[in-house]
Amino acid sequence: MRNVRFLKDGWKVTLVTVTILVLMLTCMFTLSIRKPTVAKAEVDKTEVEALVKKATLIFANSIPHDKFLSSSASVVELNITDNGIEAIVNTEQTFVLDYNTPYDEPYLKGMMQKLKEDKSISSVEEVSIAEEYMKERAAAIQDEMENPATVYCTYKLLASNLEEAQKGNFTVYIWTNIDKTQNGVIKNWIPTDFYSSPDEEMAEKGYESLDTYVSAVEQAYTEAR
Repeated sequence: MRNVRFLKDGWKVTLVTVTILVLMLTCMFTLSIRKPTVAKAEVDKTEVEALVKKATLIFANSIPHDKFLSSSASVVELNITDNGIEAIVNTEQTFVLDYNTPYDEPYLKGMMQKLKEDKSISSVEEVSIAEEYMKERAAAIQDEMENPATVYCTYKLLASNLEEAQKGNFTVYIWTNIDKTQNGVIKNWIPTDFYSSPDEEMAEKGYESLDTYVSAVEQAYTEAR
């Protein structure tokens, strides 16, 4: 009887041991197939701020015929979300106009061409009015060539994600209390300013505007008499 009892007790011990082993193997199998949770990497704000400042200065310094003596940018607001990067940046720039002579300025060059080629401005009074106007403009340009000016501007820059920002791809807005308008884009660090006119276009505007100005001044003289 003692032997039988021993065998029964041994069977119970064996059953419990097997059960424990099965549970352990099940837990090990479950852990082996469970995918590890990887924490989402945080974007380095210092890197993003540097990218945004670089892009802003590239855009702000792309104005034709402005020679920048100093330029700085400060990020006043930076938001990084799943929807992209958004930054508001203040700039300060000191510059002079970069022409060999005032008469190289495209708008003035167009007026000079008008006076030379188009005989619609032909009377002594008309020519005098045109020449005086161009002389005043040339003096103003000369002053800006010699005396540095400082300008302040605020921009808003958007990038769809960090990778696009690293490539130099941004949408640029002029961002003031009264004007919040898309100003241009930066693609692969190359800026496009929607409101920057080519020299040829400015020369054409100068050409077309001279006779309008002369006529207006002439009429004012006539009414004054």
